Amino acid sequence: MSGEGAGPVSVCYRVGRYRSHRRAGAEARAALAAAGVRLVAEPEAADVVVLHDEPWSYPTWARALPGIAGRPVVGYAVWEPDRLPEQMLRWLGMVDEIWTASRFCRDVLATAGRPVRVVPHVVAPPEATEREAAALSRRLGLAPGRFVFYLVGRLEPRKNVEAAIAAFAAAFPDGAPAFVVKTPTPLPPALAALPGIVPWHGPASDAEIAALHRLGDCCVSAHRAEGWGLCLSDAMAAGNVVVATGYGGNMDYMDAGCALPVPFARVPISDPQTRERFGFATREPPASWAEVDVGTLAATLRDVRRRHGDAPGPLEALRARGRASVARFTPEAIGAAMRLHLEDLLARRVAASGGADDRPVSPGTPRGAAARG
Repeated sequence: MSGEGAGPVSVCYRVGRYRSHRRAGAEARAALAAAGVRLVAEPEAADVVVLHDEPWSYPTWARALPGIAGRPVVGYAVWEPDRLPEQMLRWLGMVDEIWTASRFCRDVLATAGRPVRVVPHVVAPPEATEREAAALSRRLGLAPGRFVFYLVGRLEPRKNVEAAIAAFAAAFPDGAPAFVVKTPTPLPPALAALPGIVPWHGPASDAEIAALHRLGDCCVSAHRAEGWGLCLSDAMAAGNVVVATGYGGNMDYMDAGCALPVPFARVPISDPQTRERFGFATREPPASWAEVDVGTLAATLRDVRRRHGDAPGPLEALRARGRASVARFTPEAIGAAMRLHLEDLLARRVAASGGADDRPVSPGTPRGAAARG
C-alpha cells in the first residue's frame, strides 16, 4: 500500500446532521476502528478524509476544513432519482472517490465520472426488550395479540406514505389489524381517522423505534425510491415480514425469496417542488422513480395477514430468510471492505506519484500520535 513502516491508515471521517447519515456514519466509523483503521479528529492528521453527507454540502465542508487540501477525499453519498442534476456533477467532482450504499446508487452516481464503490450499511438486529415493546403497545392503544403493520417515514413524495395508507385501507376497510404510521409530523386528519390507522408523530428515540420493530409484524413501504432503506433492513434483521416497492437500493437485500417486493411503474418526477428539492433546474429533463401498484400492495397485505393466521409456516420461513439476507452486513465485513478500499485508494495515489509514500503528516505530528476522533 505505502512505504514500509508507515503504519495503519488514518482517516478523518466527518458525518452530516441528517439522522440517517448520523446513524450510518457512526456505525461505519466503529467498523473502521474495529478493522484497524485509525480515526483522527482533524484532516491535517489524516491520510484520507471521508465526507459522509449530501454532495451539495461538500463545498461547505471544504471551507470549514481547509486541512482537506492535498489529501484524498472520499464522498459517501446516496441518491434516489435515476439521474443526477447538472450541479451534482460539479459537487461530486470535488472528491476523489465515491462510496455509496447500494448498486442502485452506484449506477446513478457513476455518471459523475469518479470511481464508485458499494459500501453497504451495517445492519444489526434492533435491540428492544419485550417489556419495551409492551410499553409502546400500551402507549399506542393496541390490544394484545392484534396484528401490526407499520412504517417509519417522512410525509414527502419519495416516501409515499399516503399510498401505503391507501393500500391498507383498501385491504382492511374494517381496520381489523393495526397500521402504526410513524412520521415526524402529524398525518392529515382524513388519513389519521381511517379505520385501523394508528398515527404516531413527533420525535422518537432509537430505543422506541427498536421497540416498534419488536412490536410489529410486517413493515410496509410504498416508497418511490430508496438509496438503501434503513427501516426495511432493520425490520428484516428483527425477523419481520417486509412488503415494499421492488425498486431502489433495498433490492440489494430483498427478493421474492426473503421479502415481498411489490411491482411498480417507472414515472417521471413531475412535481416542480420535488424536482427543485433534488437540485434539478427547470430546463433539465425529468428524472424518474417508481410508482407502486397500490392494488397489488393491498392484495399483498391481505395475503400476509391471512397467511399469518391460516398457514404461518411459509411466512416464518420468509422471516428467517429475511434475517439471513441482512445478516451478512456485519461491522466486521463492512469494516474490512472499507479498509481494503482505503488501502487501494492510497496505493493508486502512490503509483500516480511515482512510488513514493506521500501520505501527508502534519508538521510535528509523528505518525500514530494523532488523537482519536
